[in-house]
Amino acid sequence: MNEYFDAPENTGGTGYETIIKEGEIPETIKERVVYYAVQYKNADTDYKYGAQDPLYSIKVDCSGLVIRCYKYALQNTGYELLLSDMSSSYMYTDASYHTDNPEPGDLVFMGEENSSTINHVGIFTNRIGDKIYFIDSTDYYGGVTERSLSRTSKKIKGFGEMKLKQSSL
Repeated sequence: MNEYFDAPENTGGTGYETIIKEGEIPETIKERVVYYAVQYKNADTDYKYGAQDPLYSIKVDCSGLVIRCYKYALQNTGYELLLSDMSSSYMYTDASYHTDNPEPGDLVFMGEENSSTINHVGIFTNRIGDKIYFIDSTDYYGGVTERSLSRTSKKIKGFGEMKLKQSSL
């Protein structure tokens, strides 16, 4: 049986939501997140700041890609995101558990090399040797792509496991 803890709800209602503890998100959800990220990549999704269009519309920014992939992956699972829209910096500070050992479906937080500011997020897909592979959406690379950075890149600011809550179905 999973153990849960209560945290104040950010969206109104009863004042408390059941947040899933770190490490207790079912692996099938993370696998589905990666599956949907690949679907966005294969659909030649364009980048548009602030967008989180559904599949085949399709324009998303980095956080919109993460949100949409998680929303698709969480359908009919009994879980949902803490909020329906979040920036990459909010995901880093308030909506994820930090980890040094990301798994496929976890988050890769990034920023400029000479800054500690989080301004970009991607979906971790794999680690091979020193390379961190992820799917993200950027204007610079023309939309949703899978790419990699060295694990020691100063652009990588950290990794996180998305916080989820039990849905109120």
